[in-house]
Amino acid sequence: MTAVGLLTVSTQCARGTAVDTSGPALEKLLLAHKHDWTVAERQIVGDDKAAIASTVRRWSQQGCQLIIVSGGTGISADDVTVEAIEPLFSKRLPALATAMTVGSLGITPFAALSQVAAGVAGGALVLAVPGSRKGAVENVQQILDVLPHAVDTAAATGGTRHLHKEGGHVACGCARPGDLAGDGSAQGLSNELGAGVARRARASPYPMVAEAAALERVLACVDALPVRRVGLAELAPGHVLAEDVAAQENVPGYRASVMDGYAMIAADGPGVFAVQAAMTAGMGSAPELQPGTVVRVATGAPVPPGADAVVMVEDTELVSEAGSGEEREVRIRAATIVAGQNIRPIGHDLRAGAIVARAGARITAVGGEIGTLAISGNRDFAVYAMPRIAVMSTGDEVVDVLGARVPAALAYGAIRDSNRPALLAALRALGCEVEDLGVVRDEPDVLAQTIRGALRSCDGVVSTGGVSMGERDWIKPVVEQRLGGEIQFGRVLMKPSKPTTFATVPLHGHTRFVFALPGNPVSALVAFHMFVAPAIRKLAGHLASPGADAQTLRPQVSALFDEAEPVVLDRVRPEYVRALLVWDHARSLWTVRLTDRGQQSSRMASMQSANALVALPVGTEQRRQIARGDTVTAIVIGTPQF
Repeated sequence: MTAVGLLTVSTQCARGTAVDTSGPALEKLLLAHKHDWTVAERQIVGDDKAAIASTVRRWSQQGCQLIIVSGGTGISADDVTVEAIEPLFSKRLPALATAMTVGSLGITPFAALSQVAAGVAGGALVLAVPGSRKGAVENVQQILDVLPHAVDTAAATGGTRHLHKEGGHVACGCARPGDLAGDGSAQGLSNELGAGVARRARASPYPMVAEAAALERVLACVDALPVRRVGLAELAPGHVLAEDVAAQENVPGYRASVMDGYAMIAADGPGVFAVQAAMTAGMGSAPELQPGTVVRVATGAPVPPGADAVVMVEDTELVSEAGSGEEREVRIRAATIVAGQNIRPIGHDLRAGAIVARAGARITAVGGEIGTLAISGNRDFAVYAMPRIAVMSTGDEVVDVLGARVPAALAYGAIRDSNRPALLAALRALGCEVEDLGVVRDEPDVLAQTIRGALRSCDGVVSTGGVSMGERDWIKPVVEQRLGGEIQFGRVLMKPSKPTTFATVPLHGHTRFVFALPGNPVSALVAFHMFVAPAIRKLAGHLASPGADAQTLRPQVSALFDEAEPVVLDRVRPEYVRALLVWDHARSLWTVRLTDRGQQSSRMASMQSANALVALPVGTEQRRQIARGDTVTAIVIGTPQF
């Protein structure tokens, strides 16, 4: 547990004439982070150098390991925070300050007007950030993932080697690529690179983990990505709002006609009226309606002052017209006319200040969320960043079908790459940005260079092939021995997809991930939907939605097995068969039937039209098969049929 002190510098807040927003926002940011932060000290002081310096000094002596000072970092004469704290520093940390500034400049050019600072005082890491809620959070977010290690390093005595090495593995992101590679000797459980095929393990050294435990491990290793602000045009299905959105204006901002017709005074009742003027949508102010007259209005047009009802055009008839073809008089035939009829009052759809979307709301392809946000009067919105994922297939036998030259006929022993196109499509459907790494040769140096390069710009890599027991299955040893990664699991007790591998790799203070999926096409896609898709949803902030849980990340329903022939259960591993999930309207329940009786892991056709994976339990003497009418669990991977 790391003790934090949050100091707000603001004379107005100290006097009680303004409310501190940066302190609570920073506390919320830290407590939501994967590291175990605890806020031990909170205080507000005025723009006074002595008060700022004494507070920071006292907190550093009382055990605060991280002190964040928000406010007083501008360029006015009253902004004295940096001048107050820098004399306390035993070591300045300009790179941390630069990281905050550079990251913030990517969001707003006004970050150039802020004097952020970072340094070590009394063994505590001290940061000075802007006083606005938005500025404070944005600056700290830029370095949030490196702060735990920075705090440990700032407080270390007698060297920091113990912080950088843990059980032979590089334990932090301070290492350079050469440090990650080490001497190439074996670490972890993988076969030693360069040892030769004769010395490879004849049985997998990786323990078999249950599917539920594997998913739990994946979700424990990934967290929601940082929050960023995007304009309306950048909002897309898959985005999750990171904060409540309030309407900035009334909608409509004027009294609007609900339909085409005539605005009038309800008390005038039916009869013949002179047409005083006409109002169409988008017109400016209208003259005040005179008693005994009407104004012709279009749907959405402003209702003129003095009018309190609109009669639809179908309840009127022309009495006389002017020479120009305009209406002179009309008869109102409506039997009943009441005040407020067919008029949307100001703020009828949205009231200024009302919450139009809550934090955690997901943007969908339906369009309703974007449409509502569009009329809210806001220019930008806080959302969780969408993951950027690199995808590659491996194998000397794999032929790229997305490249410029696709052979009409295959050489003997070659296969067309179906994995990468399928995974790219699946990731895009989840809203991810994708980087296509192509087909990569089965060479350790090439694999290491490709993965390392991708992890510099992406949150993770998804690969297929090279994870089983073959003599050229290099992914696990490359991750452990060339990248300094940690294999979280290397085998899963499931059918198909048993060799599914998940690893974490430290890089520049961040933890990146590698999903190494089996090469068989169905195995790759099943593993994707079982493990990768839930991780993507967590990265994108889906757990921020109200009431969100593991079901949110990987939805499943109970369904009735509706296959004519029974399916024999595997006696060793639970099996995930590809199926079609359909709502039975007559019985008001879900049903599933197989997409294909051929469920081999190489048979991609079994994934075609599949919208569910049916989780079949391990067979026993008492239960050897699943038959029609049995209740099963269906993991939803596509849109169900209704």
